[in-house]
Amino acid sequence: MRRFEIVGAARQHSCSSIAYTYTEPTIFFEYAYDTARLAFATGLANIFVTNGYMTGEMLQTFTPYLDAANVDLKAFRDQTYRKYVGAKLQPVLDSLKAIEQLGIWLEVTTLVIPGINDEPEELQDAAQFIVRELGADTPWHISRFFPDYKLRDVPPTPHKSLERAWEIGKSEGLRYVYLGNVLGEDKQNTYCPDCGTLLIRRNIFGVVANRIRSGCCPDCSCAIAGVGISEKSQSASVVTRQE
Repeated sequence: MRRFEIVGAARQHSCSSIAYTYTEPTIFFEYAYDTARLAFATGLANIFVTNGYMTGEMLQTFTPYLDAANVDLKAFRDQTYRKYVGAKLQPVLDSLKAIEQLGIWLEVTTLVIPGINDEPEELQDAAQFIVRELGADTPWHISRFFPDYKLRDVPPTPHKSLERAWEIGKSEGLRYVYLGNVLGEDKQNTYCPDCGTLLIRRNIFGVVANRIRSGCCPDCSCAIAGVGISEKSQSASVVTRQE
């Protein structure tokens, strides 16, 4: 699909943003960059869903047109990265810090896999890194693993392991921790970090209700971290860059 066709389709379907994902977006950097510039010119936001392997030069170049990034933090042990990814952990940590420093809205996702990255000490180390280096308002998505492709001999992540990871994230000071790939789970919702009221209710595929008003909790006026949460569309998608 040509670049202008992507942007045209997004506008036709009243999308707020374009997410570059499923194939690592840095692999098709030029295509993504040209598309993002066209999208930016029409008021659409751009989001990277990425493994975090990118150069500082790439980030500097893309920053004017990149509103948000969700980075996979696959583990918090270098040996795990070397064994399963064939690469190092540190470049991912460097990218996470660079994205935060550039003012791009950042979220982190960890797929919790039994026997590979689910030890409490490792999850605690990951949560501490997010809090200290990226900020307590950085959302951490903890996703459930299901056996597939080349990892069929590992069972699905027990729900108790996800709950434990969620508790670790909250106990380390993260204000927004979410469970993913779990049906009927209230921990995929957004709650006010001050008064605890339900703000955004989700099902596994999208937003069901959004009570945030002008970026704040309607009950206690606490500022809710995020970028351009759209009240009109009842969406929690990134729609505009806020300075």
